[in-house]
Amino acid sequence: MKFPLLVLFFLTVCAGFAQATNYDESYPGEDVITLELEKGIQIRESRGKLIITQNVRKKNLFLSTNTLKFTEDEISYNTFNQITAISANTQNLENGKIKYYPVTNFLDKDVLLNNVFFNDQKEKKVIYSNVTKNSITDLSYRMRIKDPHFIPPFIFWSKTPIVEARVSVSFPNHVKVAFHELNLNTIDVNFKEESEDGITTYSWILNEVPEVDRYYDFSPLYYIPQVIIYVHSYKHRGETISILKNTKDLYQWYRSLISRINEDEQEELRSITNALVQNSNTQEEKIKKIYYFVQDRINYIAFEDGLNGFIPRDAIQIYRNKYGDCKDMANILNEMLRYAGIDSYLTWIGTRAKPYSYEEVPTPFTDNHMITTVVTPNKDTVYLDATAKYLAYGYPSPFIQGKEALIGISPFTYSIKKVPEVAATNNGIRVSSVLHIQDEKLSGRHSAKLWGYEKLEIMHKIENKSEEDLDFIYQNLRIGTKQTSFKDINYENLERERDSLSISFDSETRGYIKRINNKLYIKPNLDRYLINSLVKDERRIYDKKIDYKYHKTFHTVIHIPDGYVLGSLPDDDNFESDDFEFNITYKKQHDQIIIRKEILVNTLKVTSEAIPNWNTFIKSLLRANKKNIILHPKT
Repeated sequence: MKFPLLVLFFLTVCAGFAQATNYDESYPGEDVITLELEKGIQIRESRGKLIITQNVRKKNLFLSTNTLKFTEDEISYNTFNQITAISANTQNLENGKIKYYPVTNFLDKDVLLNNVFFNDQKEKKVIYSNVTKNSITDLSYRMRIKDPHFIPPFIFWSKTPIVEARVSVSFPNHVKVAFHELNLNTIDVNFKEESEDGITTYSWILNEVPEVDRYYDFSPLYYIPQVIIYVHSYKHRGETISILKNTKDLYQWYRSLISRINEDEQEELRSITNALVQNSNTQEEKIKKIYYFVQDRINYIAFEDGLNGFIPRDAIQIYRNKYGDCKDMANILNEMLRYAGIDSYLTWIGTRAKPYSYEEVPTPFTDNHMITTVVTPNKDTVYLDATAKYLAYGYPSPFIQGKEALIGISPFTYSIKKVPEVAATNNGIRVSSVLHIQDEKLSGRHSAKLWGYEKLEIMHKIENKSEEDLDFIYQNLRIGTKQTSFKDINYENLERERDSLSISFDSETRGYIKRINNKLYIKPNLDRYLINSLVKDERRIYDKKIDYKYHKTFHTVIHIPDGYVLGSLPDDDNFESDDFEFNITYKKQHDQIIIRKEILVNTLKVTSEAIPNWNTFIKSLLRANKKNIILHPKT
């Protein structure tokens, strides 16, 4: 039987070489395509435990050698998913024969993720040799999945187009497996369920899977095809063992992970808490003091370390170390609130990068963050995230707005609540400016007040700025131009517990005044908000992400200089829609010109259908910003 199989394999490889010309026509402009991608998960039970393996094979065809980036492959693995076998080679058709160049050295390296101090995520690097035009690289490996809670999803996150992908999961009949499909309606897919000799197999064949788009505003998980596999339960000796049948199972597993935290002596932290809140008059005052204390004293440092990536460290250890990740900071905050007599709850949540709900995907894949939740005496739910160092009390982190929160009430009870979206009026900036015209320069004194997420965003930038950063206002408040100089910059209310931040500064701007035939043409709008927000491809099918809703107002007074009178003011201008708008008004009052501008964005997402309207909004605003006030010399 081996000989016919080898012949079949030889013919398949030869077909790949023979069809290279056709692929050039089918994939114009592509340097590399994936001919085949196979991923198969096999589940079996042994002595009451599930044994899970995944076999993967990928074959790439090089249509050119314009790029060398695909002459390497990286395979991710970690504590839960470990590589047990691997082979790879380059296949070239030379003198009518297929010659193989096997990979003999596989390099292991740590994965250095942004803002992650330590993690157990690794990569095995595969480097192919002798890659030329029409070469085929062939990679096969087997992975052991050590915990059934961490079965990797089938996510078609490919940097090359895939001609055909085949994925499957096989399991004995006494194991119950579920799956959730997402975005499969965007491509050609065939699903099949088969049973033979007590083994059930779910399989999907996907044809012409496009490469991942680099220009998504939201996480690609919202758009790319994926199948998420998870084990409901299995039977052993007549007993049903639940794994991830529903959210209740997920919660019970989470609770099992935190059942033994805070076992060290916590009396020191209890004493610190009591001293901190002893003069507080209200529960809210206690919560604020503890919240701002954790923000101030504990530095956020991300860790990803196997199962420890899901288990918080003891609260007293976090306090003594002065650092922790999201679950650590949630834990110390939760413990201190409890010491102060406040009911608070550890809470699991997925950020806006995750498009899943607990009902659809009751697995750890739905979550990637942990916070603390408090329900106040007047029944308000407050989501506390101390990892956001300057986030004001009462605000959820901007990246969890609208997401489901899994709130752990007790060892056996939980609640799922949707985090509210913060209103635009609670995230604002108000800039008041008094401008003078001096030697064709626009000089002024400004005061800016920021609150909500606007304050949060600027506070992190203030913390990291250099002492004499005179471009800070231009770069971060988006006021002025490269021809604007700033001085006398002052910051007030930098403390975390302050509701708003104030910044005052002087400016001098060239290029906004032109003298033509003794008339002065003045551009009065110095702000540059939304100047780079135009969506270049209106035909794209992807939504535009907005980090948070906001309301910006600008009140500007321009003094008419001696020897001049007002010639003309621009017409008032506005744009209105359900989700975004602006309004600009001009008026003369004595020897002053008063301009009021408001910009309101009242959505967290501009749908693909609304992109043309968004572009009209931006273009209208940019045109309005260029309008001139004209001053005539007195006669």
